[in-house]
Amino acid sequence: MKKTICLILLIALLLPIGLFANGGSESGSSEEGGIKKITAVWDRILLEENGQKEWADRFKEITGVEIEIIKPVHNQYKEILGATFAAGDLPDVVELQTVDIVPYALSGKLVPIEDYIETSPYYAEMPKELIEAYRMADGHIYGFPQTRADGCVTYIRQDWLDKLGLDAPTTYDEFVAVLEAFTYDDPDGNGVDDTIGMTLPFNTGLEFDYYNRMIMQDAMFGFQQKDGAWTDGFLESEMAGALQRFRDLYAEGLIDSEFFSNKTSTARSKIYEGQAGMMEYWMGTWATRFDESAKNTNPDAVVTAIEPIENAFYVKRVVPVHAITVAAENPEAVFDAVVNTMLDKDAGQLLFTLGVEGIHYRVIGGKYEMLPEPANPERPFDKAFNSQYLIMNGWRVPVAQDDRVAKSGRIHDENSIQLGLPQGGEVYTKRVGELLTLKQEIFSKVVIGDMSVSQGLAEYKTKAESLQIDEILAELNS
Repeated sequence: MKKTICLILLIALLLPIGLFANGGSESGSSEEGGIKKITAVWDRILLEENGQKEWADRFKEITGVEIEIIKPVHNQYKEILGATFAAGDLPDVVELQTVDIVPYALSGKLVPIEDYIETSPYYAEMPKELIEAYRMADGHIYGFPQTRADGCVTYIRQDWLDKLGLDAPTTYDEFVAVLEAFTYDDPDGNGVDDTIGMTLPFNTGLEFDYYNRMIMQDAMFGFQQKDGAWTDGFLESEMAGALQRFRDLYAEGLIDSEFFSNKTSTARSKIYEGQAGMMEYWMGTWATRFDESAKNTNPDAVVTAIEPIENAFYVKRVVPVHAITVAAENPEAVFDAVVNTMLDKDAGQLLFTLGVEGIHYRVIGGKYEMLPEPANPERPFDKAFNSQYLIMNGWRVPVAQDDRVAKSGRIHDENSIQLGLPQGGEVYTKRVGELLTLKQEIFSKVVIGDMSVSQGLAEYKTKAESLQIDEILAELNS
């Protein structure tokens, strides 16, 4: 096992050197104010077997810039990107996942891009609230969002509502009434007491607040911005009400008794298989997956997204970004080739979204249709890089949109708040994991009834102080 781990690490360290050594002299170099070639390390770009080379060829046709794409294996992306930066042999542009944006921004190896954003011809249509979420404490922005902000919505078994003569809940009392009916009124009609009102995952780490909005409502589990300042949501007054609601629903058997051991995949299966009637999960194409997977078990099943109840809201996460490194000799030209092309509402945005005509989609009589995925003809091709359901600039995608997916996106966008990026220092970095573990432990004890809400909050306050919560909040607000 040790030899295997060492070999993986060695490959991760050596791979970036080989990737950029041959073309580094041309990468990002100037040519009459522009560039001839850029190198990009991307995670979500399409696979080679799905037409990556043809995508790169089309990119050059549109921009006049050759692009060398490096796509590490998805589950090794974080490690290989880190090894690339550690080796100092940088590409011109990289994709950064949400959790990596702050540390890379603070590394000194990224280029500030706020001036390029503000002078972009597409600036007026950019999502300002999302873009500002990336602004660091030094006043600079080091990454540009690849899509508009997404997040979770509540999915519900509409066929269960219809069978029981209920409407989607709009208040907390109605929400509880639906949970009771889904749990005790035999919504699947099989004559057996084998359903639960709502399933939800617990082991979601720092993403806990994405998934639990109907019960959390105006409370936040993690760090949040409130009245212009960063606070610890677990110390805010709203947390007491959230804990009590979870405690009551758990005691009454209205939410999944396996809540604390559920992974997201486990919880999803309970919707698909007709064991649970409600769950919060990602907007977008998951709306189709939930509905169709439930229909595989029961052809009469209908799963649909609903709006949050009164006093609750969904959240918009801070999405992955394109970031330009200090290796780029002409970062403004790199920004233009990548970001401005991605937003042009023309050939470039079509390429980043739907891919290459004839390979990923076709146009017949002026109508656009997605083709089968080259590597898996059993499924239709979905996206080249950016989701067609997460357009950030109002561009109208020319292919027909699935109504279920579009509905989930509209509900989310109209009922959500934008999250920020906590920018802590050494104490935050050192303690944030310990604080998360502490919150999970106390939350669990309160919900299952091992301690009262007031006892749990008092214990958290005392132990959080020993974990330097005051210093952490000072770092976040400095």
